[in-house]
Amino acid sequence: LYKEMEEPKKLTWEQKVEREWFALEFAPPEVKDNREVALCAINQSGLALQHCSVELKEDKEMILLACAKSFGEALKYVDESFYRERDFMVEAAQAHVQSLKYADIELREDEDFIRECMEKSSWLALGYADKDLLSNERLVLEACRLGGLALRYAAKELHEDHFICLTAVKQDWRAMQFVAKKLLYDLELAEAAVKHTWHAFACLPDKLRANRSLAHDAVADSWCALKFCSAELRADRELAKAALQQSWKALEIMDPALRSDKEFAMMATRQSPEALKLLAPELMADRELILEAVKQNWQAWSMASVELRDDEELLQIAMDQNVHALEFASERLKADVANVETAMRGDWVAVQHTVQPLFPEWVHDGLSHPYWISITEGPGKSVRRRKKPGFKDIKTDDLPQAGKRTTKTTVVTTTVTTTTEST
Repeated sequence: LYKEMEEPKKLTWEQKVEREWFALEFAPPEVKDNREVALCAINQSGLALQHCSVELKEDKEMILLACAKSFGEALKYVDESFYRERDFMVEAAQAHVQSLKYADIELREDEDFIRECMEKSSWLALGYADKDLLSNERLVLEACRLGGLALRYAAKELHEDHFICLTAVKQDWRAMQFVAKKLLYDLELAEAAVKHTWHAFACLPDKLRANRSLAHDAVADSWCALKFCSAELRADRELAKAALQQSWKALEIMDPALRSDKEFAMMATRQSPEALKLLAPELMADRELILEAVKQNWQAWSMASVELRDDEELLQIAMDQNVHALEFASERLKADVANVETAMRGDWVAVQHTVQPLFPEWVHDGLSHPYWISITEGPGKSVRRRKKPGFKDIKTDDLPQAGKRTTKTTVVTTTVTTTTEST
């Protein structure tokens, strides 16, 4: 048993190829001629066909599988006679369209062959057609109906054909990049592109981005399209409202004058109190707006005007969420004992937000701001609790002068009397 464990485990060629397909290159001829081993290697990579036997390289089933597994590159390892077989090359194009680059020139000049490959494989087959076929309006039109980007392979004169370009853009808006310059300002093409996505609107010339109809379709698709509208349209109330209904962040890209509009402000604030950051400063004094924001998030109170920070109702709404809202209150509310007690019931550290001294009628209240800070940060040298006076702390020098004289007289008299009796 020990000897068997020491002997290295020998793998068969089938096992080696199963692990790594390129092991087929070093295999003996009988293994390369084995169909099952070859299939195992080709399923890993179609390039394994180059190491198969001559007989297997003539097997159409093996070749087509290799084409599918190698982006059509396996065809360079087969006999060139296959390149002239029409039916085989159509099947190879079905396996992978890039196989057509090995097709014979006579096939690539055949309009019916290219059309069949486009129908059974992909519109990309047009890219392998002969240059003369790229000027064929009917063939290019059929390709654009299958894929709008086929317009890139068309002859330059066809890029100016309105109908072909419109067909391509309707299928894929990205075909606009291949349209002739004079058609870039065509409203019909622009409308067809924008119906796909608002991104097409962002790629249009400035003149078309000033078109209200196109802008309306783009903004309806996404509020981000408002950013690419002309300055005049960004100030359009209807377009801005359509964008704001989708996201409060539209405030940032709309005309600054609309940020002072209370209706827009309320729409944005109802979505998120963070919208207050983008609104005009004068709206921070609007009680209804701030109330709506504070109900959602107490921190919105920090952006309110000085007058509204003195509002007791707003303070209570904010403190119901977090007692540290007292920090943003006015000096009058911070000095209110009732507010301080409410805050301390929630979190005693909130006393740090109060006005000092907290209780002016008490000189040493023990609740001063530096004292509570010292508690949270640890005892410090500069801030100490005041000691209560005790018997041991009273010094003789601090007593009244009359008391001193009486005590001394008593002591002297007692001493004299004791001396007389002894004598």
